Amino acid sequence: MTPKLESDAAASSYAAEASARSKHRARLKARGVVWASWVIIAILLVVGMHVLNAAAGNLVMPRPAAVLQQAMVMWGDGTIPHALGESLTVLGLGFLLASTTGILVGIILGGFPFLGRVLDPFVNAMNSTPGAAFIPLIIVWFGLYTEAKVVLVWNAAVFPILINTTAGIANANRELTEMAQSFGAGRRVLFWQVMVPDALPSILSGLRIGAAISIVGTVIAELTMAQSGLGGLLVAAGNRFQMDRYFAVVIVLMVLGTLITGALRVAERRLARWRFSSQADGRSE
Repeated sequence: MTPKLESDAAASSYAAEASARSKHRARLKARGVVWASWVIIAILLVVGMHVLNAAAGNLVMPRPAAVLQQAMVMWGDGTIPHALGESLTVLGLGFLLASTTGILVGIILGGFPFLGRVLDPFVNAMNSTPGAAFIPLIIVWFGLYTEAKVVLVWNAAVFPILINTTAGIANANRELTEMAQSFGAGRRVLFWQVMVPDALPSILSGLRIGAAISIVGTVIAELTMAQSGLGGLLVAAGNRFQMDRYFAVVIVLMVLGTLITGALRVAERRLARWRFSSQADGRSE
């Protein structure tokens, strides 16, 4: 290698390293800004609670210190852990059932356009009907306990997952689909190696929406049926005007929703790498 080529290679390597360091510093700076923003927002919320408590009293807004103290008591005596376990059982079973049925039916409806067109009006009709309209029917069919609550959560969460999955499969990359078909790919290969990887962003978006709705559905189920779990604690605290206990439970629900959404985002990033590698393998073949 000539001196000039060696110099150009060294300069190119140095430029690549400098660019990588610059991008790393930019990511760290952006992360720091995000964390600082979260801290500022949390401080503003606490200050706002103090101001509203001073202006309107404990009935409207409890003091943050009282909420924290009550949360420690409820965690310590097992009230929140027991209720959280009940709510997570209903939430987990309902969301798992909604995810399974929503993704499988969405793949079928998106992969078979004629079937999708036939069933689309019925899916939209069910999705546009308020979930509360089904509560009396669910109670008659399944009772007031865990089974009925799981069905209510499933009914609330399944349609966003199903609709997003159907749209993602139906709008899969036509070039990749036609290329796979031209090489003799069967329906199963077309689904799992081309259409499903390309539809992953839409599917995961539906799962995030479904997870948020599942939490809401769980609370509604626990409010309207046999009162238990976190929803039951909300009813008990609200009926007694114990706003410090009420807000302690609300904070648990907020943290639960944040953790579930964060877990789904981590899964989305990991599955995105599988999606790109799967599509690259499909192109190479």
